[in-house]
Amino acid sequence: MSGNLAYLYPELVSVDDYLEGERHSEAKHEYSGGVVTAMAGASREHELVGGNLFASIHGHLRGKGCRTYKSDMKLHTEVIGADIFYYPDIMVACDPDDDSRYFVRKPKLIIEILSDNIMRDRVEKFLVYQRIPSLEEYVVVSQHPERAEVSIFRRADGWEPGETHRTGEFILRSIGLTLRVEDIYLA
Repeated sequence: MSGNLAYLYPELVSVDDYLEGERHSEAKHEYSGGVVTAMAGASREHELVGGNLFASIHGHLRGKGCRTYKSDMKLHTEVIGADIFYYPDIMVACDPDDDSRYFVRKPKLIIEILSDNIMRDRVEKFLVYQRIPSLEEYVVVSQHPERAEVSIFRRADGWEPGETHRTGEFILRSIGLTLRVEDIYLA
């Protein structure tokens, strides 16, 4: 799609140019149908929550054939013929055929830690992510311990508003891992 639109809108960037630019860029950018958007830096709280989740998931999956990625690995998908590249905060991929060096196409689990742009994670990305056939769970986590919240959406439940946890245990069914809300906010 972006190739055809580039004729009408020359400021659009091709997928190849985007990927090449990302390989050499110090900053990260997301890509949607030819439009490149710079990503903002993360807060201390965002990094703490992401690090705790990554460590727990990575440790749980070590040696089980799945790979866990934290925010530097791109997700590549398509919506209505338009290529999209995001940098999810945490992503788990278990398909051995999903072997691109620079992006994942078949994630099993995606976790986004809410940024200041809550609508982007809760609406835009959610609508894009639920179209990925391999995705079993989408989890949205508050970065603020004083507003602790883990919301889980599952394909098996028709992506309906799922469980919301503010304290206690929650289960990531896609990878068979039980965590405690309080533990993801520990420094």
